[in-house]
This record gives sequence, structure tokens and C-alpha cells, in this order.
Amino acid sequence: MKRGRISAAGFAAAALSGAVAVLYLSLIAQGAVDTDGARLRVAVFAALFALLPILAALGSLRPDSTGGTRLLAVAATGMTVLGLLAIASIGLPLLLAAAAGWGAVVRSARGGPPR
Repeated sequence: MKRGRISAAGFAAAALSGAVAVLYLSLIAQGAVDTDGARLRVAVFAALFALLPILAALGSLRPDSTGGTRLLAVAATGMTVLGLLAIASIGLPLLLAAAAGWGAVVRSARGGPPR
């Protein structure tokens, strides 16, 4: 069985979105979340911010497979949506991670070598 290479763009997306997740959680830890609605919102966003780098990292391990391409696409979509929602605060780095993720998706879909 032929072993695939790791997608550097997908891994960069995972690393950058992981750094954004750490930044988000550190910013939230500094502020007080008083209401139940705010706690729920923070928990949902924290879970999404934690899930996206994991999906991108898993997808970057096998970018030449259909499952890897799908994982990268799901992660890039999530990064794009969350980046647009959070554009006023931490959205720009997340959109940069999404751009790297979409680059990995396009390269993977075209069947080119991962970079």
C-alpha cells in the first residue's frame, strides 16, 4: 500500500486555527461570563474552535484520499464561517487558516501533490 504525504497547507491551517482556539480560550478565561446564555455560547464556540484544528490535522495526514479531502473541506468551511462571525475580534487569523485549508482542499481535489 502506498503511503501518502502530509499536506503542509492543511497542517498550517490546523496549526493556525489551533493557535486561534488557544487565544480565544485565554481571552474568555480573562473575562467573566455571567449569564447562562453567554456560557452556552462560549461553550459552543470553544467546542468548535477545538474541533476544527483536529479535523484539519486529520485531513492533512491523508490529503490524497476522499475522506481526507472531506475532512479538510469541513474544517475549511468551519473556519470560514467562524472567521466571518468573529471578524471584529479573532476572525482575521481564522480566515487566513481557512485560506490555507481551502488551498489544501483544491490541491487535493485536483490530485496534485500535497504542499
